[in-house]
Amino acid sequence: MEINNQVARALSLVLLSASAATAQPSQIPTAIPTLSAQEKLEIGDQVDNEVDRAFGHTTTLLNIMLVVLTLLPILAAAGLWLLRRSVISELVAETKKRLEEEVDAQLQKEVAIELQKQTEAFKQELEILKSDFVGQLSQLNNLFVDAQTQKEQIFQQLSALTPAPSLVVDYIHPEIQQKIQELTTQLEKLKGGNPQLFFTANDYLKQGDALFVEGRYDEAFASYNLVIEKQPEIYCAWVNRGWTLRKLGRYEEAVLSYDKGIEIRYDQYIAWFGRGNALRKLQRYNDAIASYNKTLELQPDFHWAWHHKARCHVLQGNHDLALESLQQAINLKVDKHRELAKTNPDFDILRQDDRFKKLIEG
Repeated sequence: MEINNQVARALSLVLLSASAATAQPSQIPTAIPTLSAQEKLEIGDQVDNEVDRAFGHTTTLLNIMLVVLTLLPILAAAGLWLLRRSVISELVAETKKRLEEEVDAQLQKEVAIELQKQTEAFKQELEILKSDFVGQLSQLNNLFVDAQTQKEQIFQQLSALTPAPSLVVDYIHPEIQQKIQELTTQLEKLKGGNPQLFFTANDYLKQGDALFVEGRYDEAFASYNLVIEKQPEIYCAWVNRGWTLRKLGRYEEAVLSYDKGIEIRYDQYIAWFGRGNALRKLQRYNDAIASYNKTLELQPDFHWAWHHKARCHVLQGNHDLALESLQQAINLKVDKHRELAKTNPDFDILRQDDRFKKLIEG
């Protein structure tokens, strides 16, 4: 504002000077003093300075405005470029997002389709496997049934042919023994090819008896143990196990096994008889004779108890009791006990006794 006032004053002075210069002399007031050349020069310089100052500021303003007007299109263009770039970036981001969503949706759709295909294929394969499995299971079941049937048939034959271990001496014949061996061989092959076969306690009991007949005492002992594991209250398993232990020379264990059998069935004479035989092997003759007496109490006509009781008496030096017991055995089974007495070394001490000679010669 100050600059504008100064410019106005300067212009006013210029106009006044011009008016004074052009005015007619008659009109010039006589009172106006005449300026000297020096004063006019100073006034002119002052006017010039004011004009220069005023127009200098104006020029600066004009230059600024010119620069602004010159830069304005550039700035506008730059602004437009930045705006355009921002819009393009936003469009690109939006387009990228939309494309990604479309791609994701398409991928999910394709994955769902592929998964459905695989599921269907898996179901078909599963049905095929199921059908195959059912067929194989049916086939295995048929094989198992066949094997089980064969097993039962073998055991039926073994039951008919195989005596208890306590009766082997009296009732086994070579032909029967051969047949039993053939049946046990068949059973072993059948079991080897069909490990899933189910064996009952009674099956193991009959197998043990068959193995005992064949003289396979260790295997017979194992079979009897399997019976006891399944059903520990089976009397025959303990007694036959005791018979097998006696054959294996394990007499103390045999006595314990017989005792267990007697605990289950006290009134069974064969357990007492087996116990007496094991005690005789241990040279416990009095205990053995007590067991034989219990045997005869339960089964008076059991000739073997009389025979072995005679042996115990003769080994104790009781010749009269030995001859009485031997007489009872011969009365019950003449040929067998005469022949045994002739060859058994336990009776060697009686061979010069006339009563013994009479017994064995008849």
